[in-house]
Amino acid sequence: CSHTDRDNMYFLATLLLVLLHLLILPVYLYLTWHHNYWRKRGVITARPLTLLGTYPGLLTRKSNLVHDVQKIYECVRATKDITILIPLCIPSKYKGRFRFVGVFVTRQPQILVLDPTLAHEVLVTNFRNFKDSLTSSYIRHAKWDKYARLNPFWASGESWRKLRSDAQAGISGHRLKQAYAIWQQGGRMLTDYMAQLVAGKKNNILETRDLCFRYTAHVMADFIWGIDAGTLTRRCEQPSEVQQMATRWTSSAFYMISMFMATIVAPCSRLLLRFRFYPKETDEFFSNLTKESIELRLSGGGNINRTDYLSHLLQLRDRKQATHDDLVGHALTVMLDGYDTTGTALLHALYYLADYPLVQQKLRNEILGNLEMDRSVDFEKLNSLPYLEQVIIESLRLSSLIPQYTKVCTEQTEILLTDCKTLTVEKDMTIMIPNYQFHHDKQYFPDPEVFKPERFDKDAYQELKQKGIFLPFSDGPRVCMGMRLAMLTLKSALVHILSDFQVVRGKERLIPQGDAGFGVVLQGDVNLEYRRFLR
Repeated sequence: CSHTDRDNMYFLATLLLVLLHLLILPVYLYLTWHHNYWRKRGVITARPLTLLGTYPGLLTRKSNLVHDVQKIYECVRATKDITILIPLCIPSKYKGRFRFVGVFVTRQPQILVLDPTLAHEVLVTNFRNFKDSLTSSYIRHAKWDKYARLNPFWASGESWRKLRSDAQAGISGHRLKQAYAIWQQGGRMLTDYMAQLVAGKKNNILETRDLCFRYTAHVMADFIWGIDAGTLTRRCEQPSEVQQMATRWTSSAFYMISMFMATIVAPCSRLLLRFRFYPKETDEFFSNLTKESIELRLSGGGNINRTDYLSHLLQLRDRKQATHDDLVGHALTVMLDGYDTTGTALLHALYYLADYPLVQQKLRNEILGNLEMDRSVDFEKLNSLPYLEQVIIESLRLSSLIPQYTKVCTEQTEILLTDCKTLTVEKDMTIMIPNYQFHHDKQYFPDPEVFKPERFDKDAYQELKQKGIFLPFSDGPRVCMGMRLAMLTLKSALVHILSDFQVVRGKERLIPQGDAGFGVVLQGDVNLEYRRFLR
């Protein structure tokens, strides 16, 4: 009897193992079905891990996407935590011979660009075949996100062109010049706010991340809605609702991009989980803010003839019959460009200037030599200060706040793999341009971790952009439409701060770290000392 029971037990165990294998096999085949995709096409590839693909950090959160890409780009085989490393490393000699390498986002094949000239082709020369971005492909799964659909950053197909045209007209160079008084006043309020803070301190140390976001929140609220957000008039312990909502809104958007990427293995889960980029609460807040700002402007409570983005929204409503949701979508488009990313760029610029005092003094000399009697700089002169622009551009290179661009093939095309071989790129294939790697490659930028604005002297920026090497704002028809807005905000802030304060870093040098998403940036509090000059 005992033998019979034992035989039955072995039989049941065997049956369970067979059933388990039968259940796992379809899942395994689904996850690994494409793993020979690149080999069949004669493309050098980094063999993916099952489920995790080539970028394991997207799912494990143990590594940053920049670091995962770096392992392939530079082909460094690490010795720690072997469970999340790429099993096959590409010899570094291939970076010069091959224009790209085949990788996998979980189970989906993707092209990782190694040659900057290919980046230029994708963004500019052959744009018609790569019109959409990866983020725009997510919109079809964010059905409940009405304002994301009205932002050209997320838009796909031909809709992005109209959305971009309508939104961009309000931040043209001519219109920003007419609205320049907003930045002049904002800069003065910023330095007055800083002076009040350091007056009550013994060590003159200010947490600079908070300072930068207060400034960008102020100028964006003033420019977009014609209101004072209170970020430069209230004390630190009195938060501004506008800034709180703006921070929650942008943080949610960037976090959800990583969630959309992580669920590429099961895109239907996005619909089941009702993914959305923007929280409902922020949608309602900015909808009401836009409505109330328009009512205030039309009632005479605000300057009806004031040139700002709100006046542009009113023109869209009157001339193009734009709906209320259209106006909110355009307002949030500008907010996305001008608040979080620009605030982070200002934070890094101030830190690099504190870390390199000789560069800071050289820039200050240029600023002081161009100040008017009232210590202001007019719009034309602000945009003609060469070293100021070089400092900002070099800061954008080092920080690489947008570390990669991922485009989607919208129409089948061919690209050169080598001098004598082409690859057919199928529709819906994604292609990643690794900005961070290009910007930190010593082949293109000697001593890449050194802050050296002089490397962008004369026409170096334009030359490097045309070669696909330096792309802080992308390039081509979908170049960042908020580029002028961001540069104006950064330049105005630096002119006002450096003409009144010397910026000094602490004893410990801060090292940018990978966050839970895509970037490698300064983390946590950034405490810098601001020593005010006596007038």
